[in-house]
Amino acid sequence: MSNPLHVERRDRVLSAMADADLDVLVLGEQANVVYASGHHRLWTAGTRPHAPTCILVRRTGATHLLSTWDEGVPDDVPFEHLFGITWNPEVMAAALAAIPGLSDARRLGVDGMTAGFLRAVRRLAPGAELVVADNILADARRTKFPAEVVLMRTACEVAAAGLDAVVAALPATDSAATALAVDAMARAGSSRPVDEPFVRTIGGTTVVDLGVLVEGYEGGIGRTLGGDAGDTADIHRRTLAACRPGTVVPGSEGGATVEVRGAGLGAERPVAGILEAGMVLSITTTAGSHRWRDLVLVADEPLPLLDGNW
Repeated sequence: MSNPLHVERRDRVLSAMADADLDVLVLGEQANVVYASGHHRLWTAGTRPHAPTCILVRRTGATHLLSTWDEGVPDDVPFEHLFGITWNPEVMAAALAAIPGLSDARRLGVDGMTAGFLRAVRRLAPGAELVVADNILADARRTKFPAEVVLMRTACEVAAAGLDAVVAALPATDSAATALAVDAMARAGSSRPVDEPFVRTIGGTTVVDLGVLVEGYEGGIGRTLGGDAGDTADIHRRTLAACRPGTVVPGSEGGATVEVRGAGLGAERPVAGILEAGMVLSITTTAGSHRWRDLVLVADEPLPLLDGNW
């Protein structure tokens, strides 16, 4: 029986910690927290200040989470490994000090920092060398497990339901079409956007770009309806077909601009250099006001995450 997805991801992070000689990893960025622990916090439309939300100790393999309750916490993280949300720095310091392996850590990786947390680390782990762990996490997240691809394909299908709603609504106003797209995506399984839904009509052409999250994973689609500038759609399809392992990131062609970035737990970094099997890319091809976007799995036979219907 295969391990749950969050266990596969955590094992990969622990392996990356060993390669980087990190004793403890302290994470606050939401996508990194989800990746390393499987902990899904309450979703909010706003942002959160950086906080030590997930602490992973390599020696014990234990995960410790900032949470007052166990909603959204994986079953294999015991309640005793949760430390509660508090505004009192002394209470927080005491909770962190109780984590085995933190006080004697030699190298401590972080994906963000505040002045208050820096003071706490100097007191709680005075001998620790702080290491910026952004690249370590980005490398671990770069290629996807099959279960991650399944979730991203599901998110793409949800976004496609929003696109279908826009097509059915035309020639509605942009605001009305956007509202119908959001409603359709919610009915299809997700009301959590990657970014603001984009529906813009100029003349007889409507450009749509929609993105949603399913269990934290991104899916999206962008299309130009009612006509296309030049060969933008053909260039886009050729770009998708070029996403093979060992090749360089596709570039712009024929007057169209091609933007390539990683996709996964939300929007990930722009991609440069050589492609690897198992990467998932968000490819946006733009010419003037015309836009096409798809997610594609890098493979010997590149696989767009939506079928050929769109």
